[in-house]
Amino acid sequence: MLDKKDIWKSRYYIIPRLYLTMSGIWPYYRLRDRCIRFTPMFIFCSSILIPQLIFVFTATDLDDVFESVPSALISILFSFKILSIMLNTKKVKACLKRVEKDWLSINTNVEKAILQRHAEYGQYLTTFYAGFMHATAFFYLLKPVVITLLENDTNANATTKLSLSKLPFQVEYGEKLDRHFYSITIHCYLGVFAHVFSTLAVDTLYYTLIQHACGMFSIVGHMLENIGKNNDANFRLKLDRTKDDNYSKALECLRRHLNVIEFAELIESLFTNIFLVSVTLNMVSGSICGIQVIMNLGNARDVAAPLAIYVAQLTHLFLQFWQAQFMLDYSTILYESICKGNWYYTSERCRKIFLLIMSRTMSPCKISAGKIVTLSIESFATVLKTSMSYFTVLRSFQ
Repeated sequence: MLDKKDIWKSRYYIIPRLYLTMSGIWPYYRLRDRCIRFTPMFIFCSSILIPQLIFVFTATDLDDVFESVPSALISILFSFKILSIMLNTKKVKACLKRVEKDWLSINTNVEKAILQRHAEYGQYLTTFYAGFMHATAFFYLLKPVVITLLENDTNANATTKLSLSKLPFQVEYGEKLDRHFYSITIHCYLGVFAHVFSTLAVDTLYYTLIQHACGMFSIVGHMLENIGKNNDANFRLKLDRTKDDNYSKALECLRRHLNVIEFAELIESLFTNIFLVSVTLNMVSGSICGIQVIMNLGNARDVAAPLAIYVAQLTHLFLQFWQAQFMLDYSTILYESICKGNWYYTSERCRKIFLLIMSRTMSPCKISAGKIVTLSIESFATVLKTSMSYFTVLRSFQ
């Protein structure tokens, strides 16, 4: 069994802890140490937004606007995500403390195996997501690198438009672009890396917390299924409370269930505003990227960047809704667990506890976007339909 000091050093949580630490939002460090990491990360993540917005508002070509808006929206989203988590450090720490207490409260090897299974699933998911985001950033940066390598020597004195094509973002620096091109390039590249690290820190934390909550729901469900397992038809319906072991087990299940519900509500309050901004901006940005992909299907060089953004946004959005669906499903399995168990071989007071748990499962735990939209696979389909509607409207401008 893991000790308190070893929980966050285990392989299950190495990826979220790594990115949370690098982003300066790991709550167990001193405020000064966190600010030293957070400040440059946030500056690189958000400062690139200024020249991006200037380009958007000064662009005269509609194609240039469509090309610049998605990256600007991504800068807004990722900056907001990391800032929101930093401002809610107390909630993050409360979530991590709950994870520690749950690991230390495990009583049997079966419970440990259940929680480990969910922690391993979270580990696989965060590993895949980290690799996917870094690969997306690589392909996004591939276009300016390829353009630079293919440039002829006769184009040494590049025009402003050609210089812009060598940058990962569409930015506006005025006449300073050609004079300080390499400094601006470094700024843009640092912005890309800051975006990747910021979203990995926030999203891997979310996946880890969701899977832990699902693991605790599974443990409570396992406990409920085994209540009354050793009884038969000769059991006493009215048993003294001190001798009623099933009642004690049911009370423990009720206590754990309430703790998991409180934990789920804490996760929801931590991420609800982030998901509201994420869903809104991703719908708009995804529609614009879809238009860019269709417009540049015949040009492999120009289609790489918008396609990489579109796939990344779609995957990023799907994983958020998918994990929320996990929460919805696992918060209701306790009802089935009670029905599967030998509840009819338990005392009356024990059955009352079962009724309390079953009544609470009628209102499943959920993750919402701004307390407005409940995240689920069904709502993800609705978001895709809405995004396609935006796509159709925007396509009419072409």
